[in-house]
Amino acid sequence: TGRAEPPALPVSDSTNIGATEPEPASKYRTLASTLITSQIPKLPPPPPMMMASAPAPNPRLGREAVVRAVGALLRWLKHHPSPAPEPVYLLVTLKTAPVRRFEHYLSLPLSPFPSIFLVADRLPDDLPDDIETLPSSALRSLPPVARRGLVLVDSRLKIPSSGKGAKGRGRVVPVDLADPAWAESAREAARRVELRVEAGTCRAVRVGHAAMAPEEAVENVVAAVEAAAACVPRKWRNVRALHLKAPESIALPLYAAPGTGGNDDSKDAKRQAATAVEQGRVKRGRKE
Repeated sequence: TGRAEPPALPVSDSTNIGATEPEPASKYRTLASTLITSQIPKLPPPPPMMMASAPAPNPRLGREAVVRAVGALLRWLKHHPSPAPEPVYLLVTLKTAPVRRFEHYLSLPLSPFPSIFLVADRLPDDLPDDIETLPSSALRSLPPVARRGLVLVDSRLKIPSSGKGAKGRGRVVPVDLADPAWAESAREAARRVELRVEAGTCRAVRVGHAAMAPEEAVENVVAAVEAAAACVPRKWRNVRALHLKAPESIALPLYAAPGTGGNDDSKDAKRQAATAVEQGRVKRGRKE
């Protein structure tokens, strides 16, 4: 009854694990992590141009303007049909005319001609399916469909340089049918268009036709603009205006140099494009 209670046994240190505040070792780890993180230099954010995945658009000619002009012109051509697809021209107006005669061939992604004809008396065995044939007598007067397309002529035939056969016949390219690669050479020639500047400041380059898909026509126009601006004297600094036009449509504006007056450029293009062609004049026979 008067016996004293035995003293309590000491509790092992292992029972206090997790029951008290974090051990000093954890504090040291937190402190070391903070010090290491603070010593890592922070890189500045990349500039906006590094973040863009797509190349910057041409500041002079926006693709949206080309898409709108091509769509409007193709819709107009659809409501004004013709026996053969009408050509589409890029009008290049320069600020100053070159002192010397200037000629250059522009390479396009796709052929701007709706069809390809071969004029020959002896046809090759490996004639592609998409190339139509005409006899040599057709050189005297090509049918309207052939005048809208590319005409390949056997190099052994004589191409008339004047007369009815030469008038309004379109583009004629001689080919060597004895060459095994004549078809590939012909397709490459179909994608090349000529930009010739002899006199004046307004010239036309064929970039498509009425039967082309809008996306294809846009690609050709963009490629032709870049190639033309790169080869004319003084390049973009000498480009006054760019328009898109069919033989009997109005000239749709694509670009006007700052400070040159877009309305005046449009009037000049409408007046000069009535007679401008691939080599410098756009002609359309009334009887086609």
